[in-house]
Amino acid sequence: MHPRHWLVPAVSVAAASLTLGGLTSFGQTVLPDALVSFANSAGGWTILAFGLVWLTRARPPLAAALGVVSFVLLVEGYRIVSGWRGYYYAEPFQDTFTIIGLFAGPVVGLSASLLRWGPGSWKPFAAAPVAAVLIGEGIYGVTVVAATTSPVYWVVQMLLGVALVVATVMAARPRVAPGVLGSLVTLGGAAAFVAFYSWVGQSGSTV
Repeated sequence: MHPRHWLVPAVSVAAASLTLGGLTSFGQTVLPDALVSFANSAGGWTILAFGLVWLTRARPPLAAALGVVSFVLLVEGYRIVSGWRGYYYAEPFQDTFTIIGLFAGPVVGLSASLLRWGPGSWKPFAAAPVAAVLIGEGIYGVTVVAATTSPVYWVVQMLLGVALVVATVMAARPRVAPGVLGSLVTLGGAAAFVAFYSWVGQSGSTV
């Protein structure tokens, strides 16, 4: 692959991710209460990473790598700006979300690429990981942390996840089988996300 085919997308995603990650640090103080959770949510960073990779029009192998770049540098941007503001967040490249990004990044990147380039019958499956995060974290938000956060953003995030699934099902050809299976994968992923986040929360409370 000629360098221009991967270098420009890589630099663009890296720069945009650092910038947007830094802005999420400010977002916690400037966003309205109803939407402030966006600046401190896995769903928010997933939306940003997914969108940045999708905009590059990268093919799957490159998109997987860009997903890692985006997710990790979103975290680093947040860490750097938080440090400038006087708030310690984590050591460089050592936060929990950095580790999660190493595993989730390729999946998010591939999801973005396959939704653009994949066959129609694949689209519900390609959307499932991202939709599962949005729906799963939304459910977690309105149930587990409802006492300390506004439900508005969590409901919006769930609606975005559902809208993504519906849009990809409508685009699928044939529609029924991929739609049903993709929806089931999304629901299973959302349930797994809630279980994982609940486990992480319980583990953190015992430290």
